[in-house]
Amino acid sequence: MRLRLSARIAAALAAITAVGLAACSTAAPSAPSASAADTTIPLLTVGLNNTEDGAPQTLDVTKAIGADYITVLGLETLMRFTAQGKVEPDLATSVTQPNPVTYVYHLRHGVKFWDGDPLTATDVAFSMNYDRANGSQVAFAYPSVKSITASGRYTVTVTLTQPDASWQYTPAEINSQIFEKKFYEAHKSTYGQAGTLVMGTGPWKIDSFDPTTGAELSANPHWWGGKVPIQRIKMTSFASATSEALAFRAGEIDLAPDVYTPLSFASTSGAKLLATPSCDIDIFIMHVTTAPWNDVHVRRAVAYALDRSAIMTAHGGYATPLYTLIPPQLMQNIASKSQIGSLLSSLPLYQYNLAKAKQELAESAYPHGFSASILEINDPTSLNEDQVIVAELQKIGIRLQIKAVTAADWTAVESGPASQRVSSETSASCFNPDPSAYYDLLGSANTAVGSWNVADYAPPAVDTLMADGLATSNPAQRFSTYSKLLGNLQTNIPDVGLYLSDATVALSTKFTAPGYSYWTSPFSSTGQPDFYLDLRPAK
Repeated sequence: MRLRLSARIAAALAAITAVGLAACSTAAPSAPSASAADTTIPLLTVGLNNTEDGAPQTLDVTKAIGADYITVLGLETLMRFTAQGKVEPDLATSVTQPNPVTYVYHLRHGVKFWDGDPLTATDVAFSMNYDRANGSQVAFAYPSVKSITASGRYTVTVTLTQPDASWQYTPAEINSQIFEKKFYEAHKSTYGQAGTLVMGTGPWKIDSFDPTTGAELSANPHWWGGKVPIQRIKMTSFASATSEALAFRAGEIDLAPDVYTPLSFASTSGAKLLATPSCDIDIFIMHVTTAPWNDVHVRRAVAYALDRSAIMTAHGGYATPLYTLIPPQLMQNIASKSQIGSLLSSLPLYQYNLAKAKQELAESAYPHGFSASILEINDPTSLNEDQVIVAELQKIGIRLQIKAVTAADWTAVESGPASQRVSSETSASCFNPDPSAYYDLLGSANTAVGSWNVADYAPPAVDTLMADGLATSNPAQRFSTYSKLLGNLQTNIPDVGLYLSDATVALSTKFTAPGYSYWTSPFSSTGQPDFYLDLRPAK
């Protein structure tokens, strides 16, 4: 199961250019890359694998973040990620930062919603406030926001409660999609549902949606970015990765943007996958406030006992081992590779070692092992990975029982009351290239209902370090803080890093995807339709 549901979550992340330094502005690009397409594509057929998240019942991402595979093509964002992971304007033309807690976004003029109404700051402020409201599945992206207001017809002002070095990325993520306020207010009770849909400004208009069958979209002839290269997109939902792969082999779909089981999908579909390294993590989470997981020696024993190579094989390959909760790649914006290497060499990384695992368990309150349950979504690949974990831990006397549930039930438990959350093996999305990308898995604020601190790990020291890591943009100071945070996490090990998954998609040989990148991949969670805009017919 993927935490935050939409978990598409780059081995060599480029240094990110800070957006909007004081008294400066970041200019907008001319437009995304639709104009580069020299041949129109009449129809693109896309498969959606509902195994991991379950079919979204609505296009309202605050209620079903998994709908972003569809909405990303129609609901745009203020900012966007480039293929190199840098942030640049999208619906905004520039952003200024008059002081450390204020960001002013200047909107593009002449942008219209599909119904012909103009985009204004009122729509932007309303959308983002809606996304950050209590109970929203994307509210985790707004922890430092004090207010978002329309300060002019084409000016949006975001005020933070304190400096937040990661805020610059949020307006480029799927957590900040913009829709029309008037349309929402006319359809409050049914917004996002099949009969109502949504109202955006993007290159494709969402024409129909059915939770059980999929969605159909058509090119927006009035898109501000220019001619849209794909005239129609038909998305078909599949109940399993196997049925999706068979449909690909039969030529029924051109694109599978969500290949979670690369080896088996490639074998069944016959596809040659597009793959690029990502910063999406897979982790084993232990609920640290309940026995036996509240014993640190138990957690360390688990960390030593898990053979990452075996787990990656069960995943289906296309992955690299991970030994920390914060991927080292996310530190490359604030430290050199040598500094990161020195930090990692100073930390306990819990590489596979059964002797050390048995030693740690012997020092725990359960020297002869114990029995416990873990929660998992009823998905073949996830269950295969869990079976490997069960077998590995059995070797040291830890007997785990897997409780398989639906995606909806998994979400209800793991984002429900903190006291009722259960240890799990899961993955999580990398929404931006900042070392704070996985903050929503930690800290007291994220133990609230609707949040994702499944481990219930929230010591005051971690809260302080999390805050300090965002309070400055100084790379040296941030690296010092994140070094301390990683030290705390590796010592107390609430979450065991297992692997980083590649972003893998299957694309028909009828098309090419030049410059394929994690940050513009349909597998990722970065919130723009560039992969589709960049598709070309194969010559």
